[in-house]
Amino acid sequence: MKRFIQIIFTLSIALLLAACASQQNDNGGASDNDNAASNNQAQNSNPKQPDNTMNNNDSNTDMSEKMGQLDYTDIELEVGYGKNQEYEAEIEREHNSEFIDAKIEDSVNDVYEKGEEAFNDLYPKVKKLSITQDTKKDDAISQVLKAFDLPDDYTKFEVEITFKDNTKLEFEDRK
Repeated sequence: MKRFIQIIFTLSIALLLAACASQQNDNGGASDNDNAASNNQAQNSNPKQPDNTMNNNDSNTDMSEKMGQLDYTDIELEVGYGKNQEYEAEIEREHNSEFIDAKIEDSVNDVYEKGEEAFNDLYPKVKKLSITQDTKKDDAISQVLKAFDLPDDYTKFEVEITFKDNTKLEFEDRK
């Protein structure tokens, strides 16, 4: 009986190795990095959280150019609406880089985006803002809620804005 189990185990390993080798050949000699990217895309194919990893230099350059039109290099927003209802959004330019990171986690409207898709959704909203370092708290909150089309019955509001000169402006409010 032990001999039979050893044979079955050996055959299983051989089949597994053959399948892996066949898969590698099916990729047309793709590099390990290409295989890793393909596997990563397959693993991250959740329809509510698409994988938009901004590997495309053209789209990142476009996003970088658009960010250059803003007075901000980083905007982080978190607005809570009671138990487990929250809107979170972020656009960030990596320091001394053209790389732009963007994400939306919106449990209120069941929207989860990242990368270019999130950037394309957030950029027009951020562009509407006219917040400066002298903007008062109530005015900043009002502008953000209006630009992001968010209700004003929040329980928690936090926004952090980094300007091009690296100064930061933070506002928090709780109801």
